[in-house]
Amino acid sequence: MLRSFLLIALVFVAGNFLPAADNLFLAVGHGGHRMFSRDGLTWENHQEWSKPGHDQNDLNVAINYNGTFYAAGGYFSGHITATRDGKQWSEGVIPGSSPIFGFEILEDQLFAIDLRGNVFKTVDGEKWPLISKSEMPSKTHWIRASDKGNGLILASGDFGPVVAFDPKTEKITVTQMAGQIEKFPGLKRVAFGNGLFVIGGQAGLLAVTKDGIKFQNNEVKPERGDIQCVAFVGKEFIATTSKGAFHSADGLTWLAQTNPVPRQIRKVENWYYGYTGAPTKISRSADGIKWDLVPNEKEWQAKNYAYGSLSGGAPPVLPKPPEKK
Repeated sequence: MLRSFLLIALVFVAGNFLPAADNLFLAVGHGGHRMFSRDGLTWENHQEWSKPGHDQNDLNVAINYNGTFYAAGGYFSGHITATRDGKQWSEGVIPGSSPIFGFEILEDQLFAIDLRGNVFKTVDGEKWPLISKSEMPSKTHWIRASDKGNGLILASGDFGPVVAFDPKTEKITVTQMAGQIEKFPGLKRVAFGNGLFVIGGQAGLLAVTKDGIKFQNNEVKPERGDIQCVAFVGKEFIATTSKGAFHSADGLTWLAQTNPVPRQIRKVENWYYGYTGAPTKISRSADGIKWDLVPNEKEWQAKNYAYGSLSGGAPPVLPKPPEKK
């Protein structure tokens, strides 16, 4: 009996399954990089499809929904992967999608937002119908990040489009922000907090909206520099630039940030994770003020995060990509 128990235990460890019901952190990045942590500091169960490159194996976003971790990205289309036990992952492509840059949960539904601002929805993790399509100003107006609040999802990206999606009506409103004439590497240009969305952009743009339709401060301020990231940290917003950072409680009045912060910031559970430069150099903060390095001996990418539990069992059956003719 004891021998059988030990054998089962050894199989469990060797298989590197993660316990169901325990809350876990998931970090993802390009190359299909995925790694789990029980405490947000020590990472295990590393998996990848390839070495990081800008290709169909990119993973841009992650989320936990109903005991399942989902990660998605892609280059030509919306590559998606999912697991319920931390080891077995299914793969697929969301039909009709371009690369995925947003995951949000509202009203017990999971929404995916792709590069072109189109919105897909699932309630079972297996069917992902297109429910709303954006009319972008041009073919190069691309979404790079999303956030939710006030019952809405807002997404923003290259050349300044703001996509506001209302899940109750499944309607999208697209607004072109002022002064956004170039593509630049600001990956997260939208954040929600204190009942407001803040939209960042080229040449110091930091606009404010409650509903994604009416905006305040929709103007550039080049002296700030290009906004690289907007995040809501604690009780205020932080906007980072190549020159430094700014902070604001209301998104209207911005002051220079005195303490150094990472260039890219992502919130997961009650923690903030960040990186400057390579997404393998991870730092973490509880308050957005004091940042500590997070061990990452394997130097795996951590571009985005999710937090939640695993329900166990086989992963959802995801849509398969169309066969090549």
